[in-house]
Amino acid sequence: METAEIQFRTAALGGFVKQDVLDYIERANREHGAKLEQLQRELDQCREERDKYRDRTESAERRSVELSAQVQGLRGELSERAEELVECRSESARQEQDAAALREQMGQMKARLEKAEQSARAYESIKDRTAGIELEAHCRAQSIEAAAQEEVEKARQELEQWIYKVQASYDRMRSDVSATITHTCGELDRVRKSMEGLSAEFGEHDAELKQMIQTCEEAMGPRMPEPLPLEEA
Repeated sequence: METAEIQFRTAALGGFVKQDVLDYIERANREHGAKLEQLQRELDQCREERDKYRDRTESAERRSVELSAQVQGLRGELSERAEELVECRSESARQEQDAAALREQMGQMKARLEKAEQSARAYESIKDRTAGIELEAHCRAQSIEAAAQEEVEKARQELEQWIYKVQASYDRMRSDVSATITHTCGELDRVRKSMEGLSAEFGEHDAELKQMIQTCEEAMGPRMPEPLPLEEA
């Protein structure tokens, strides 16, 4: 009841009529009781909402703990992947060194083959100049030539097989290293996306908690002032 609406009749001996004051007090008590009932209902509703928000907050906290555990696991997995990548790079460097050594050996074998071919050509030249040597020497020369040709052919075949084997080993090595690096990069990208998703979810939970607190404060509202005591007539 507003102060402007309060009108008491003046008593003959001064003051106000007691019945008017009692009627005002009764009306004020009824209004105050209605206000209290309304506030009680609002308080019950706020408590229900508080309990609801509390459940949601506890669920969010449990989810936060689970997400923190997942983050720790992902960080451990990221560390393991990084170590694997370092090992793969070290293995790749060692294999490159082995390939360089194999290329050097291949160059040496090619030099030996060229030397053998030069010896064969020199023998051909000698054979042409000694066409008039005796038959025994001629037969011996043919045997030596056949042996030289056989040795040259054998060396050529061994070199070709060795080159093929080295090339196949090197191709497999590059394929394995490339596949390992691709897989590791994919795992690192997956971990990065998971951590970005977790950061976004933490932000959403913070916003929800702030909204819960603001809603509860608005629902409680300011307290009603107490009515002033009145003197009896």
